[in-house]
Amino acid sequence: MTEEKEIATESNGQEGGKENNTEEETELETSIIRQVEYYFSDANLPRDKFLREQVTLDDGWVPLDILIKFNRLAKLSTDTEIIVNALLKSTSGLLEISDDNKKVRRSPELPIPEMNEERRKEMVARTIYAKGFPKDSTLDDLLKFFKQFDEVENVIMRKYQDRQTKSRHFKGSVFATFKTKEQAEKFLANKGLKYKDTELLILWQENYFQMKQEEHAAKKEHKDKRNKQKEGKEEKEEFKLPTGTVLHFGQGNEKMTRENIKDALTALGAEIAFISFKVGDSEGWVRLSKENAAKEIAEKIPEGKLTIEGVEVAFKVLEGDDEKAYLDKTIEEMSKRRKSQKNFKQNKGKHGKGKQNRKRKQERHDEAPPAKVKADS
Repeated sequence: MTEEKEIATESNGQEGGKENNTEEETELETSIIRQVEYYFSDANLPRDKFLREQVTLDDGWVPLDILIKFNRLAKLSTDTEIIVNALLKSTSGLLEISDDNKKVRRSPELPIPEMNEERRKEMVARTIYAKGFPKDSTLDDLLKFFKQFDEVENVIMRKYQDRQTKSRHFKGSVFATFKTKEQAEKFLANKGLKYKDTELLILWQENYFQMKQEEHAAKKEHKDKRNKQKEGKEEKEEFKLPTGTVLHFGQGNEKMTRENIKDALTALGAEIAFISFKVGDSEGWVRLSKENAAKEIAEKIPEGKLTIEGVEVAFKVLEGDDEKAYLDKTIEEMSKRRKSQKNFKQNKGKHGKGKQNRKRKQERHDEAPPAKVKADS
């Protein structure tokens, strides 16, 4: 079934149609003409899969019995006689009515344009964005407003869905596509244009999308920066290390290992958190677990030296700026290791998920591609 939207196509003012009927249209007939012509318009038909299939079945003819099942037309009328009488008053030349008054088609003299990237760009080039309309506006209200300007092919009421009620509401903004770019430019030249008492914000549709992209990029950048600061703060709090815990040592030999150092200090009652040392280094550091434990252990070391692997190793308590520099560097290294492990797990998870879902994705090849995300108001 064709997609129903709050969209309308305006008559282009050309003479034509099944007959030139000068009888004045009623409000209902005007709405019927507008809706049916939208179904067969350049704006809708090229991208309406259901209706495109219908026009291939019978030389372009579509039974009115099918059209009256479309929601927006059905809301206006399901009486085919009323619909036919209305369409006979159209002067656009877009539609033809069958001799038995049971079918309607787009005029064969107006071939359906191909909806490709070139045509999309051409339509965007003559489409404007306008904001400032009351949220309770109807489509007819908007059409009456745009009718005072040059020919507007269609007007799209931009809506959003309420998360709680699931109902759709008008945002107060529209996209209006004009017949030509020159007509759109003329509309944009109306500085200070108002709808009732409210001045409208008017932009080219392309400029509007660019503005929203820049806003989204700025919000994302701000959010990423805020998250990074928060993450950094949490990491600092998480890796906050007790002070008064660092012993520096030197004058070892090439055979001394971290295990040797650990055994020597543990024998004095030290609870060791980490030893920064590799075999062959000329110096190293011992970080203890308990706050201010370094002085307590240092007092147990005779003259500040311990014999390890046959060599006297000198120990001293790291204090002040020296201790702060060491602890800050330690926290930085711990943070880097944590991030590296986190990234590894995330990448591993992504690769694993991809392999698990490869078959599932292949099975979905017949699904329609995802629709583009609509920009916010």
